Amino acid sequence: LRGWRRGRELVKTMDKRFEQEEAQEVIREAVRLQQEHEEGVSQHVLEQSAAELGIDPERLREAVRRVEQERERRARMRRNALIALSVAALLMVLNLLYSHFALSGAWAEVQMRKAQVENVVRRRQELIPRLESLVQQANAAQRERLQQVLNALRQSGSEAQAPSQQLERLLTDPAFRDDRLTMNLMYEITGAENRIVVERKRYAEAAARYNRVASRFPVVLARPLLGYPAQAPEL
Repeated sequence: LRGWRRGRELVKTMDKRFEQEEAQEVIREAVRLQQEHEEGVSQHVLEQSAAELGIDPERLREAVRRVEQERERRARMRRNALIALSVAALLMVLNLLYSHFALSGAWAEVQMRKAQVENVVRRRQELIPRLESLVQQANAAQRERLQQVLNALRQSGSEAQAPSQQLERLLTDPAFRDDRLTMNLMYEITGAENRIVVERKRYAEAAARYNRVASRFPVVLARPLLGYPAQAPEL
C-alpha cells in the first residue's frame, strides 16, 4: 500500500506542468546543482561531446592547448603581480627605515645647534642687568658710552646682532681703561657675542646639511610620511 502511494505521488510530480519561465528556472537550477557536484569536465568527455557535434579532434586538442596556455598566462601574471607588490612593499619599508635614520640624525644636529644658539643668546641677555647697574653707578662721561652699549643689547633682543661698534669704542675709550669692573663686563659681553656668531654659523651648516638630506631622493618620498619638515627653520 505504501509503495502504491509513493508511485502515485511520483506520477503526480512527473505530470506537473510548468510555464516557460519556470521551466527555464528549473533547468538553470539543475545545471547549477550538477556543477556543484562535479569538479570539472575531463578531456575524454570533451572529446566525446566534440565527436557528437562533429568537431575535428585536432581542433579540440588545439582549443584545449590554447585554454591551458591562457590559464598558465593568467596564473603567471597573478604570480608576477604578487611578486611586484611584495618587492614594492619591501622597498618602501627599506626606504622608510633608511630615510628615518638619515633624517633623524640630521634633524637632531639641527635641534642641538639651535639650542646652543639659544643658550648663548640667553647668556648675553643675562648680562644686561649688570650693565644697567654700571650705567647707574657711572659718571656722566662714562654713562653715555655704557648707555650706547646697553641700548644696542636691548635692541638686538634674541637676535645675534652684536653691538660691535659700541663695544669697540668703549674698549678703546681711555675713560674706562682703569675701570676693571666695567672692562671685565665688556669682555664678557664681547665673548658672548663671539660665541653667538660661532654658534649661528654652526647652526647654518647643520641646517644646510639637513636640507640636502631632506631633498635627496629617495628620502624626499618618505619624509612627509615620517613627519619631518622640508627645510630647517631659519634663525
